[in-house]
Amino acid sequence: MQAPAIPLQQAYDEAGPGAGYEKMVYLDPAEVYTGGILLEDGPVCILSCGALVDLQGDRIYVEPGTVLDICGVVLTNSDSAALKYYGAGEGWIDHCTFVGNYDGLYFWENSDMLITSNIFSYSSHWGVYTHTGADRWMAFNDAWANTAGNYKEFCPG
Repeated sequence: MQAPAIPLQQAYDEAGPGAGYEKMVYLDPAEVYTGGILLEDGPVCILSCGALVDLQGDRIYVEPGTVLDICGVVLTNSDSAALKYYGAGEGWIDHCTFVGNYDGLYFWENSDMLITSNIFSYSSHWGVYTHTGADRWMAFNDAWANTAGNYKEFCPG
């Protein structure tokens, strides 16, 4: 018998500080986590070695001025961007898999992003969608089979 899924919000609420983060959220790779989360304070780190987060149509939403570093997580089943940094959000996204979402990763102007060693695949829209005003460094990522394209930079006009 499979154990019930754990809400991502519950994992966040139960996390304590660590390694310089206000919240250090460890996700057990043997568990399935569900739902999205709104991050308004930080810095926050979500860390795993392959935990599955079934967003169930929701997303991980990072408010302006908030820092989210995320490593080793599989994000799926979002009807928006699985991970969305709004305004001056900051973060490091490393060794994550984005599969079967609307967009994998979306970040706005003034975001400051480090994006390394991720997989972006089978999104119904874009793998990575960004605005021209975002600072980003991307390396060692792999993207394929995203319906609208793998990478998109929006240039308002």
